[in-house]
Amino acid sequence: MDVAVTRIDLPWPARVAASDGTTVWCSAAGRMRVYTASGTPLDSGEAVRLPELSSLAAVPATVPRTAGVPGALPETVVVPRTFAGPPHLGSLSQSPLRGTLAGTAEGRVHWLDPAGAPLATAPFDGRVLAGGGEIWAVGAERARRLTAPGDFGEPVELPGLDRCAVEGERLWWTSKRDTLVRGGPREVDLWTRERGGMTVCAGSLWISVAGGLERVSAWSGEPRRFVKVPKGPVPFLVCAHGVLAGGERDLFVLDPAAGAAVRVIRLDLKARLALMIAAGKHIWAFPADRPQALIVPL
Repeated sequence: MDVAVTRIDLPWPARVAASDGTTVWCSAAGRMRVYTASGTPLDSGEAVRLPELSSLAAVPATVPRTAGVPGALPETVVVPRTFAGPPHLGSLSQSPLRGTLAGTAEGRVHWLDPAGAPLATAPFDGRVLAGGGEIWAVGAERARRLTAPGDFGEPVELPGLDRCAVEGERLWWTSKRDTLVRGGPREVDLWTRERGGMTVCAGSLWISVAGGLERVSAWSGEPRRFVKVPKGPVPFLVCAHGVLAGGERDLFVLDPAAGAAVRVIRLDLKARLALMIAAGKHIWAFPADRPQALIVPL
Protein backbone atom coordinates (compact mmCIF):
# COMPACT_ATOMS: atom_id res chain seq x y z
CA MET A 1 0.00 0.00 0.00
CA ASP A 2 1.32 3.45 -0.93
CA VAL A 3 1.40 6.03 1.85
CA ALA A 4 3.12 9.39 2.14
CA VAL A 5 6.22 8.39 4.11
CA THR A 6 8.16 11.40 5.38
CA ARG A 7 11.93 11.01 5.67
CA ILE A 8 13.84 13.35 7.94
CA ASP A 9 17.59 13.48 8.39
CA LEU A 10 18.89 13.27 11.94
CA PRO A 11 22.18 14.74 13.17
CA TRP A 12 23.23 11.21 14.18
CA PRO A 13 21.74 7.69 14.12
CA ALA A 14 19.23 7.52 16.96
CA ARG A 15 20.09 4.86 19.50
CA VAL A 16 16.87 5.30 21.51
CA ALA A 17 13.59 7.14 20.96
CA ALA A 18 10.27 7.65 22.74
CA SER A 19 7.00 9.54 22.33
CA ASP A 20 4.14 10.70 24.55
CA GLY A 21 1.77 10.87 21.58
CA THR A 22 2.58 14.34 20.27
CA THR A 23 6.27 14.80 21.06
CA VAL A 24 9.16 12.57 19.94
CA TRP A 25 12.53 12.42 21.68
CA CYS A 26 15.56 10.92 19.90
CA SER A 27 18.89 10.37 21.61
CA ALA A 28 22.36 9.03 20.85
CA ALA A 29 25.87 9.53 22.25
CA GLY A 30 24.64 11.70 25.11
CA ARG A 31 22.62 14.08 22.92
CA MET A 32 18.86 14.66 22.63
CA ARG A 33 16.69 16.11 19.85
CA VAL A 34 12.97 16.85 20.16
CA TYR A 35 10.31 16.79 17.40
CA THR A 36 6.57 16.84 16.92
CA ALA A 37 4.98 13.53 15.96
CA SER A 38 4.89 14.70 12.33
CA GLY A 39 8.62 15.54 12.33
CA THR A 40 8.87 19.28 13.01
CA PRO A 41 11.84 20.14 15.28
CA LEU A 42 10.84 21.59 18.65
CA ASP A 43 14.31 22.51 19.87
CA SER A 44 16.84 25.06 18.67
CA GLY A 45 19.07 22.47 17.06
CA GLU A 46 21.55 22.50 19.93
CA ALA A 47 21.28 19.03 21.42
CA VAL A 48 21.08 18.73 25.20
CA ARG A 49 24.04 16.88 26.71
CA LEU A 50 23.19 13.95 28.98
CA PRO A 51 24.47 10.44 29.77
CA GLU A 52 24.49 8.06 26.81
CA LEU A 53 21.07 6.45 27.13
CA SER A 54 20.47 2.76 26.51
CA SER A 55 16.66 3.09 26.63
CA LEU A 56 14.04 5.85 26.71
CA ALA A 57 10.33 5.96 27.59
CA ALA A 58 7.65 8.66 27.81
CA VAL A 59 4.09 8.91 29.12
CA PRO A 60 1.47 11.66 28.67
CA ALA A 61 0.40 13.91 31.51
CA THR A 62 -2.94 13.54 33.27
CA VAL A 63 -4.82 16.38 34.92
CA PRO A 64 -8.06 16.28 36.95
CA ARG A 65 -11.16 17.82 35.38
CA THR A 66 -14.53 18.42 36.99
CA ALA A 67 -17.19 16.17 35.54
CA GLY A 68 -19.72 17.93 33.29
CA VAL A 69 -22.74 16.27 34.91
CA PRO A 70 -23.69 17.39 38.45
CA GLY A 71 -23.10 14.63 40.97
CA ALA A 72 -20.81 12.69 38.66
CA LEU A 73 -17.29 11.78 39.69
CA PRO A 74 -14.33 13.84 38.47
CA GLU A 75 -12.55 12.39 35.49
CA THR A 76 -8.96 12.32 34.31
CA VAL A 77 -7.90 13.90 31.05
CA VAL A 78 -4.76 12.78 29.25
CA VAL A 79 -2.59 15.74 28.24
CA PRO A 80 0.48 15.11 26.05
CA ARG A 81 3.70 16.46 27.54
CA THR A 82 3.93 19.12 24.82
CA PHE A 83 0.95 20.94 26.32
CA ALA A 84 1.60 20.19 29.98
CA GLY A 85 4.12 22.99 30.46
CA PRO A 86 7.54 22.74 32.12
CA PRO A 87 7.62 20.45 35.15
CA HIS A 88 8.62 21.57 38.63
CA LEU A 89 10.78 19.08 40.47
CA GLY A 90 9.23 19.93 43.84
CA SER A 91 5.67 19.22 42.74
CA LEU A 92 6.64 16.15 40.70
CA SER A 93 8.37 14.56 43.67
CA GLN A 94 5.11 14.70 45.65
CA SER A 95 2.80 13.25 43.01
CA PRO A 96 2.58 10.07 40.91
CA LEU A 97 4.64 10.06 37.74
CA ARG A 98 2.59 11.58 34.93
CA GLY A 99 3.70 13.34 31.79
CA THR A 100 7.38 12.66 32.09
CA LEU A 101 10.35 11.22 30.29
CA ALA A 102 12.81 8.66 31.63
CA GLY A 103 15.88 6.88 30.33
CA THR A 104 18.53 4.45 31.49
CA ALA A 105 22.30 4.84 31.40
CA GLU A 106 25.21 3.23 33.23
CA GLY A 107 23.10 1.28 35.72
CA ARG A 108 20.76 4.13 36.62
CA VAL A 109 17.30 5.44 35.71
CA HIS A 110 17.27 9.14 34.83
CA TRP A 111 14.10 11.25 35.02
CA LEU A 112 14.30 13.98 32.36
CA ASP A 113 12.53 17.26 31.64
CA PRO A 114 10.92 17.92 28.20
CA ALA A 115 14.24 19.17 26.81
CA GLY A 116 16.06 16.06 28.06
CA ALA A 117 17.82 17.68 31.01
CA PRO A 118 18.12 15.45 34.12
CA LEU A 119 15.63 15.95 36.96
CA ALA A 120 16.41 13.00 39.21
CA THR A 121 18.23 9.67 39.15
CA ALA A 122 18.16 6.33 40.97
CA PRO A 123 20.17 3.11 40.65
CA PHE A 124 18.67 0.36 38.48
CA ASP A 125 20.35 -1.95 35.98
CA GLY A 126 17.99 -2.44 33.05
CA ARG A 127 15.80 -0.53 30.61
CA VAL A 128 12.61 1.54 30.74
CA LEU A 129 9.35 0.66 28.98
CA ALA A 130 6.09 2.62 28.79
CA GLY A 131 2.46 1.66 28.29
CA GLY A 132 -0.96 2.55 29.63
CA GLY A 133 0.30 5.82 31.12
CA GLU A 134 3.01 4.19 33.24
CA ILE A 135 6.76 3.65 32.95
CA TRP A 136 8.50 0.53 34.27
CA ALA A 137 12.19 -0.15 34.81
CA VAL A 138 12.83 -3.72 33.67
CA GLY A 139 15.98 -5.65 34.55
CA ALA A 140 17.21 -9.16 33.85
CA GLU A 141 14.69 -10.85 36.18
CA ARG A 142 13.05 -8.01 38.08
CA ALA A 143 10.96 -4.92 37.29
CA ARG A 144 9.85 -1.86 39.23
CA ARG A 145 7.28 0.77 38.29
CA LEU A 146 8.43 4.39 38.34
CA THR A 147 6.22 6.16 40.88
CA ALA A 148 7.85 9.62 41.18
CA PRO A 149 11.18 11.18 40.22
CA GLY A 150 13.83 9.16 42.03
CA ASP A 151 11.34 6.60 43.40
CA PHE A 152 10.17 3.11 42.42
CA GLY A 153 7.30 0.87 43.41
CA GLU A 154 7.77 -2.59 44.90
CA PRO A 155 9.85 -5.02 42.80
CA VAL A 156 8.13 -7.65 40.66
CA GLU A 157 10.07 -10.87 40.12
CA LEU A 158 10.35 -12.09 36.50
CA PRO A 159 12.32 -15.38 36.52
CA GLY A 160 14.06 -16.04 33.20
CA LEU A 161 12.56 -12.92 31.59
CA ASP A 162 12.43 -13.03 27.79
CA ARG A 163 9.92 -10.44 26.50
CA CYS A 164 7.53 -8.07 28.24
CA ALA A 165 4.88 -5.43 27.55
CA VAL A 166 3.57 -2.69 29.85
CA GLU A 167 -0.14 -2.11 30.40
CA GLY A 168 -0.36 0.56 33.10
CA GLU A 169 0.29 -1.08 36.46
CA ARG A 170 0.31 -4.52 34.83
CA LEU A 171 3.33 -6.15 33.22
CA TRP A 172 2.82 -8.99 30.72
CA TRP A 173 5.89 -11.18 30.24
CA THR A 174 7.34 -14.39 28.88
CA SER A 175 10.20 -16.49 30.24
CA LYS A 176 13.07 -18.19 28.45
CA ARG A 177 12.32 -21.25 30.59
CA ASP A 178 8.93 -22.13 29.07
CA THR A 179 6.26 -21.13 26.55
CA LEU A 180 3.84 -19.35 28.89
CA VAL A 181 2.80 -15.70 28.91
CA ARG A 182 2.20 -14.33 32.41
CA GLY A 183 0.96 -11.16 34.06
CA GLY A 184 -2.70 -11.33 33.10
CA PRO A 185 -5.72 -12.88 34.82
CA ARG A 186 -4.40 -16.33 33.85
CA GLU A 187 -1.33 -17.94 32.32
CA VAL A 188 -1.58 -18.70 28.60
CA ASP A 189 0.55 -21.23 26.74
CA LEU A 190 1.87 -19.93 23.41
CA TRP A 191 3.30 -23.36 22.51
CA THR A 192 6.42 -21.76 21.04
CA ARG A 193 9.70 -20.32 22.28
CA GLU A 194 10.24 -18.41 19.02
CA ARG A 195 8.77 -15.03 19.92
CA GLY A 196 9.32 -11.48 18.70
CA GLY A 197 7.90 -8.15 19.78
CA MET A 198 4.89 -7.89 22.07
CA THR A 199 2.58 -5.02 22.95
CA VAL A 200 -0.88 -4.25 24.32
CA CYS A 201 -3.28 -2.70 21.80
CA ALA A 202 -7.06 -2.41 21.40
CA GLY A 203 -7.86 -4.52 24.46
CA SER A 204 -5.50 -7.37 23.63
CA LEU A 205 -1.94 -8.49 24.20
CA TRP A 206 -0.23 -9.22 20.87
CA ILE A 207 2.86 -11.40 20.46
CA SER A 208 4.72 -11.79 17.18
CA VAL A 209 5.40 -15.45 16.36
CA ALA A 210 6.11 -17.50 13.25
CA GLY A 211 3.41 -16.88 10.66
CA GLY A 212 1.50 -14.20 12.51
CA LEU A 213 0.31 -12.81 15.82
CA GLU A 214 -0.87 -14.56 18.95
CA ARG A 215 -3.60 -12.56 20.67
CA VAL A 216 -4.68 -12.69 24.33
CA SER A 217 -7.60 -10.74 25.81
CA ALA A 218 -6.30 -8.08 28.21
CA TRP A 219 -9.59 -8.34 30.11
CA SER A 220 -10.10 -12.08 30.58
CA GLY A 221 -6.68 -13.51 29.72
CA GLU A 222 -8.35 -15.84 27.22
CA PRO A 223 -6.56 -16.62 23.94
CA ARG A 224 -8.19 -15.11 20.87
CA ARG A 225 -8.07 -15.88 17.16
CA PHE A 226 -4.60 -16.20 15.63
CA VAL A 227 -3.95 -13.42 13.10
CA LYS A 228 -1.83 -14.17 10.03
CA VAL A 229 0.61 -11.46 8.94
CA PRO A 230 3.27 -11.47 6.19
CA LYS A 231 6.27 -11.69 8.54
CA GLY A 232 7.00 -13.22 11.91
CA PRO A 233 8.39 -13.19 14.39
CA VAL A 234 9.37 -9.54 13.97
CA PRO A 235 11.39 -7.58 16.55
CA PHE A 236 9.11 -4.54 16.64
CA LEU A 237 5.43 -4.39 17.54
CA VAL A 238 3.81 -1.10 18.64
CA CYS A 239 0.36 0.41 19.19
CA ALA A 240 -0.54 3.79 17.69
CA HIS A 241 -3.95 5.04 18.85
CA GLY A 242 -5.45 1.57 18.75
CA VAL A 243 -3.76 0.58 15.49
CA LEU A 244 -1.22 -2.23 15.66
CA ALA A 245 1.97 -1.98 13.61
CA GLY A 246 4.96 -4.27 13.33
CA GLY A 247 7.88 -4.95 11.09
CA GLU A 248 11.53 -5.54 10.40
CA ARG A 249 12.17 -3.91 6.99
CA ASP A 250 8.64 -3.21 5.79
CA LEU A 251 5.65 -2.57 8.05
CA PHE A 252 2.35 -4.35 8.49
CA VAL A 253 -0.60 -2.49 10.00
CA LEU A 254 -3.78 -3.85 11.56
CA ASP A 255 -6.79 -1.95 12.95
CA PRO A 256 -8.51 -4.47 15.27
CA ALA A 257 -11.49 -2.21 16.00
CA ALA A 258 -12.28 -1.76 12.30
CA GLY A 259 -11.88 -5.44 11.52
CA ALA A 260 -9.98 -4.52 8.36
CA ALA A 261 -7.45 -6.75 6.64
CA VAL A 262 -3.74 -6.44 7.37
CA ARG A 263 -2.09 -3.69 5.31
CA VAL A 264 1.53 -3.81 4.18
CA ILE A 265 3.52 -0.57 3.96
CA ARG A 266 6.74 -0.97 1.99
CA LEU A 267 9.66 1.15 3.13
CA ASP A 268 12.15 -0.12 0.51
CA LEU A 269 14.95 -0.48 3.03
CA LYS A 270 18.15 -2.40 2.34
CA ALA A 271 18.98 -2.74 6.03
CA ARG A 272 16.71 -3.79 8.86
CA LEU A 273 15.14 -1.31 11.22
CA ALA A 274 17.19 -0.45 14.28
CA LEU A 275 14.25 1.03 16.17
CA MET A 276 10.53 1.65 15.83
CA ILE A 277 8.11 3.63 18.02
CA ALA A 278 4.51 4.84 17.92
CA ALA A 279 3.94 8.60 18.05
CA GLY A 280 0.26 9.48 18.12
CA LYS A 281 -1.16 8.47 14.75
CA HIS A 282 2.32 8.04 13.28
CA ILE A 283 4.98 5.35 13.27
CA TRP A 284 8.62 6.43 13.48
CA ALA A 285 10.96 3.86 11.93
CA PHE A 286 14.74 4.25 12.17
CA PRO A 287 16.88 2.43 9.55
CA ALA A 288 20.01 0.76 10.89
CA ASP A 289 22.26 1.95 8.07
CA ARG A 290 21.78 5.74 8.14
CA PRO A 291 20.93 8.70 10.43
CA GLN A 292 17.32 9.07 9.35
CA ALA A 293 13.77 8.64 10.59
CA LEU A 294 10.88 7.45 8.42
CA ILE A 295 7.54 8.86 9.60
CA VAL A 296 4.53 6.82 8.51
CA PRO A 297 1.01 8.25 9.02
CA LEU A 298 -1.69 5.75 9.91
